[in-house]
Amino acid sequence: MPMTYKVVRSMLIREGWARRRQRGSHEVWASPDGRRRTLVAGRDSDIVPAQTLAAIRRQTGMDDLR
Repeated sequence: MPMTYKVVRSMLIREGWARRRQRGSHEVWASPDGRRRTLVAGRDSDIVPAQTLAAIRRQTGMDDLR
């Protein structure tokens, strides 16, 4: 089943990540310890492309994002 940006954002919040800033649809999220950052860009209902999802997974270390 394809994953939407809404699901990705809710998973980030559950893991303790916080949205630091936003410009348009581009959001910068920071890890709980503040050392890592990732970019999430898209409307809640949009499906996340596989390559984008893989990049977010690598940057966050969250293996749940598949």
